[in-house]
Amino acid sequence: MEIVFVLARPAVPENVGAAARALKTMGFGTLRIVASQAHREKGARILAHGAGELLEEAMVGDTLGAALADVDLVIGTSAKERHDKRYLVPAAELPALLQAKGSTVRRVAVVFGCEESGLSNAELAHCHLLTSVPLAVSYPSLNLAQAVMLYAYELADLAQPPPPSAAGSGEWQALQRRLQALLARLQVPADGVLADWVRERSALLTAEDVGFLHMLCRHLEERLPAD
Repeated sequence: MEIVFVLARPAVPENVGAAARALKTMGFGTLRIVASQAHREKGARILAHGAGELLEEAMVGDTLGAALADVDLVIGTSAKERHDKRYLVPAAELPALLQAKGSTVRRVAVVFGCEESGLSNAELAHCHLLTSVPLAVSYPSLNLAQAVMLYAYELADLAQPPPPSAAGSGEWQALQRRLQALLARLQVPADGVLADWVRERSALLTAEDVGFLHMLCRHLEERLPAD
C-alpha cells in the first residue's frame, strides 16, 4: 500500500515547504499539489531544508479529481464534523484501519485543504471518509504543516516506496464499482442517502469484509434479472 499526501490549494509557501520536510522525515516521498504554485516559491524551498526533491518532483494539477485519478481510497482531513458525512475517524485510528485492508487497496491519498477554509464541499465529495485530530479547543486549528506532520507521524509505520506501475486498481475499488452497479440495477438513486451510506461505510471495510462482500455481490448478480 502506498500513501500519498495531497495539498489542495495551499496558499503559504512556507507551509508547503515545512510539510515536505515533515513527510521526508517520516519516510514518505510522494507529495501532490492542487491548484497552487506555492511550492515553487523561495519560502517553500527554505522551509523544506533537505526535502527539496519532494517539491521538485511533486505532481501538480489543476483539480483535485485529476490528482486522485489513480487513487483507490481517499481520506479527507477536517477540523470538524461535516453534516453530510457520517463517519469521522480519529487520526490515531487510521493506521489500524488501513492495515486491516491488507492488499485490497493499492494506493491511499490523505488530502488537506487550504489554510484559510480547509476542504470545500466539492473537494469533500471526492473523499470516501474523513479524519480529524482531536483538539482541546476548536480554535485556533492546526497549521497546515503541523497537520501534515501529525498524520505523517501516525502513518509512518505504513510508509512504503511507490509500487511498480500497474494497470487496474485494488479489490476494494473493484468492490465499489460492483456495489454501485448493483444499486443501479436495484434502481437506488445514485445521489440518495442509501448510496451515500454504502460509499462511506464501505470505506471502513477490512480485507476479510471485502472478500465476503464480493462473494455476496456475485450471488445477488446471479439472481437478479438481466437488464
